[in-house]
Amino acid sequence: MSFVSLLCCVSLLGIPVSPAAAAAVPGISGRGTDESDLSACERALSLGFGDLERYQSALPSYLRLFSAVDAQSRWHIAAVECPQRFAEGTVRSALAEDAAHALADRIGITSVVSSSSASVDDDLTMHVDATTAAALSLAEDRAGFAFEILASRHNADATLYRLSDQRKSNAQVLATVVKQESDPRQKIYAVDSLIANPDETTDPTNGLKAPTAAIVEMNCALEQLDAVSATNGTNATESNTAGSGTSSSDSTTTRTDTEIHDLSVISSLIAAHITTAINLGYPAVETALLH
Repeated sequence: MSFVSLLCCVSLLGIPVSPAAAAAVPGISGRGTDESDLSACERALSLGFGDLERYQSALPSYLRLFSAVDAQSRWHIAAVECPQRFAEGTVRSALAEDAAHALADRIGITSVVSSSSASVDDDLTMHVDATTAAALSLAEDRAGFAFEILASRHNADATLYRLSDQRKSNAQVLATVVKQESDPRQKIYAVDSLIANPDETTDPTNGLKAPTAAIVEMNCALEQLDAVSATNGTNATESNTAGSGTSSSDSTTTRTDTEIHDLSVISSLIAAHITTAINLGYPAVETALLH
């Protein structure tokens, strides 16, 4: 359901909508726009930046919630449709989902928020190149191994063991979904840092301090963003933070149905890792993930 539709529902329920709130919505109070000439990428970016501005604003919480819900979807579309925006779209979609959950919990309207899944289906079909699939699998397996070590260091913590099993299962699927010359997974990974800092540590990628489990999960996401962005010829956390402008490659390249399917699956998976990391205590700092 779009923001405007939800706004109409709110009005019908008798919740007052201020003139300022209405003016912030495209198509209300004379602010209609013609987007018929925009590509799917351009449309997603235009709407995504608008939703981002609204849910981070001082609007009433219920309006910010609806904008965050829309932003999650629109940034996901941007990740899939915009060749140079996969990382940015995925990260912003995850941050919008996190914001939506926080707002929904605050006002008690949880049914409007959807959660990305951190699991991949056993019968997953993908057509990405072998290098990308191997990198995705390796990141999942490394995280699964780390969670197992952390679980044992935290009195057999059931949540960490569940995360370990889930990541290892993902790694198995991703290791076999595309034919590989050799299994990309390793039998063992470095554990010194995990053993020395099982509770809290500093993320080497940006200097943020957070629970070790949260850093493990976020590093899995960032490693996977690197893998996909390398295929697209961009830096993983490269973004246009100044506004909603698009490059020529953003607006003129058309994705095939196969590419859309594969990137959608991968983006949803990575977004779920990001939101899981935030739930585990990683700071939801946009500038730390996008630069």
